[in-house]
Amino acid sequence: MASPAQRTAKRGRRQGEPVSREAVLAAAKQHFAAHGYDKATLRAIARDAQVDPSMVLYLFGSKADLFRESLRLLIDPAQLVAAMTAAEGDIGSRLVRRYLQIWESPETADSMVAMLQSATSNPDANEALRSFMQSYVLTAVSGVIGGDAQARLRAMLAATNLLGTALLRYVMKVSPLADLPAEDIVNLVGPTVTRYLTASSAELGLPE
Repeated sequence: MASPAQRTAKRGRRQGEPVSREAVLAAAKQHFAAHGYDKATLRAIARDAQVDPSMVLYLFGSKADLFRESLRLLIDPAQLVAAMTAAEGDIGSRLVRRYLQIWESPETADSMVAMLQSATSNPDANEALRSFMQSYVLTAVSGVIGGDAQARLRAMLAATNLLGTALLRYVMKVSPLADLPAEDIVNLVGPTVTRYLTASSAELGLPE
């Protein structure tokens, strides 16, 4: 009959079993959603992923880097690009609609709120979100409209509308924005996002 220590060992990761980055990221996503950046700990994340805390640091470098990488489980730039390049409707409305779906999906809603709350209250989380936006999201979105410096500025202007809408609607829950159906938000915000992405440089007053 196996000893209690032997039975306990079988519940953990077997010696020599490869460590899954995906398992660590999934555990991190859950902890950041439940506790926010400040209260989520690498030790607790490692415990749920069944790895040693030192392995988390080895794989991701720091808590801030792990937070940044876990954002990729929430916002997939490829999905935003797919929405922007779809055949139906204007580009801004398609982008806003997909963005709202991420915020309202049961699988990502809590994590999105925790992510934005953390980024507005913790400097490390703020830097991680800024890096993620610049390295992944803005690069992908600007690539659809040319990929040059001006396209990147256009993407950032569109992002001001998207982030502002999310902050007021989902985090602060300010009425009437928080009470409107999602499709009403698409109809209200979409045309402005389309203008930022497609209007002439002269109309927008963009620097040459």
